[in-house]
Amino acid sequence: MINIRVISIKCGHCGTYQTLTSFSRRDEWNVYTYECENDRCDPEVTRTLLEVPRELDEFARRDPQWRGGGRHGAQGTGGEEP
Repeated sequence: MINIRVISIKCGHCGTYQTLTSFSRRDEWNVYTYECENDRCDPEVTRTLLEVPRELDEFARRDPQWRGGGRHGAQGTGGEEP
């Protein structure tokens, strides 16, 4: 299982940690987009896409606040819209 809550994404340009800015789905993958929150980096250049296989994505499957997430430890739908 992969849980993005325990992964840090660091910018290779400025060296600061990036922040999760969006989520999308592509085929059997959950795609998380990270960007720097500063005025030095151009998001078009330094944006990071983290692709996680849906069946291994613990964050989207178990987080009760995430759309499609499970309630009280149950597995959700892997981030799919209801």
